[in-house]
Amino acid sequence: MLVRLRPAALVVLAVLAWPVSVVGARNRDVTVEQLKAALYQIDSRLPLNASVRPAPPLKDEATRLKALRTRYLVTFDSVCDQRVPGILTVPRGRRGQMPAVLLLAGSGGHKDTDYVRLTSDMLNTLGIVTLSIDAQYHGDRSRKNRSGDIHLIYDVTARDAWVQTVRDLRRAVDYLCSRHEVDPQRIGFLGFSQGAMLGGTFLGVEPRVRVACLAVPGGGFSEWARRAKLVKPQQEAVLDVNAALTDPVYFVGRFAPRPLLILAARKDEIIPAYATTAIVEAAGTGKQLIWYNSGHVLPPNALLVDARQFFRRHFLGAGTS
Repeated sequence: MLVRLRPAALVVLAVLAWPVSVVGARNRDVTVEQLKAALYQIDSRLPLNASVRPAPPLKDEATRLKALRTRYLVTFDSVCDQRVPGILTVPRGRRGQMPAVLLLAGSGGHKDTDYVRLTSDMLNTLGIVTLSIDAQYHGDRSRKNRSGDIHLIYDVTARDAWVQTVRDLRRAVDYLCSRHEVDPQRIGFLGFSQGAMLGGTFLGVEPRVRVACLAVPGGGFSEWARRAKLVKPQQEAVLDVNAALTDPVYFVGRFAPRPLLILAARKDEIIPAYATTAIVEAAGTGKQLIWYNSGHVLPPNALLVDARQFFRRHFLGAGTS
């Protein structure tokens, strides 16, 4: 079958396919995959300079929840001189090291958004530590004239924010591994919407994550932007290059065969069906896919039953009850 490519796409393919000679490295060629991985590298030896203090009190918080866990407001150093804020929640009354799950909200959320807190509480009941962070330009990191829709990577600023957030997630793993309560061999991830898309890229570059759940994710950024008429012709070359560097469909397959749960919505009004299909097909082996007859906001049982059972089974070796 003859496939017609846009001129911009041809330029991108030519650039990405061209071998790069590294001076001083005995003229060995660097592959495109090595270049992509290098973009997300961090140095875990750098000090975190973490600050930890009690999290702000929650209004009308139930007494049983206060007795369940202790919440901390933490801040730590990431790359590019960034300070990343997060909410660390540690279950009370547990002995020994516990598993931990890193949480990331969608484009309109932040580290303490209600659905993130609900998920954290659910995981705490299982004896799982949680850490939720603010993505770049979200929550305490929001800035005037900066959009939280950093998956719109035809914009260079959004692309850079995407890369920064993935690196921040890797530094968040560094922080979890520094905590005496956390078992570094049992670290997981759960992301929502844009947080799930970022998670797809993150999972492909972070080997320390053992179990993951992506809730209403999407991928295939180039096709998505074009079909939704989000880009002008002069933006297409930038779109294709940035998608090659960030799109979770190029990364999530590296997570296989580690356990991955994908929660998808049949009537999603935000993530197009073809974008959901793109990331599902890219995920490879080891994935479990559950469809819900809902819109972008999943029904409560998606988290309180299905995600709960998933993490319970893989982290605690327990059944599905």
